[in-house]
Amino acid sequence: MTNAAARGAFPLRFKDERLRELVREVAEAEQVSQTDLIEEAVAHELIFRGARLAKDLAEAAHRISHLTELQRAELIDRSIDEFAAGESLPDPFQARALHSPSGRAEEAMEDPLGVLATFNAARS
Repeated sequence: MTNAAARGAFPLRFKDERLRELVREVAEAEQVSQTDLIEEAVAHELIFRGARLAKDLAEAAHRISHLTELQRAELIDRSIDEFAAGESLPDPFQARALHSPSGRAEEAMEDPLGVLATFNAARS
């Protein structure tokens, strides 16, 4: 196993070809690999976003900690109502039945790995 395989490869696909060219130019000018340049840029961005997220969470915790009991109760009630309203919406992934001419779904599907047979054996 190569060192790259041990670390895990992460193929990077740029949507903007100009960005790829800029990475190449800057890496060449700074005499670093494109991978090192991209890793450093990602690390800086993650530090920035992490700090922003931590600040947002701290502000939210501060606001919640200063709620009155009445405000907290209203917030909980509103949350329950919003949850109930969301439960009444259609599921984003609708279940579908698989039908076969014999009426048994297992017969309609090919099962080259024996998954259905194993499942059916476990049910019996």
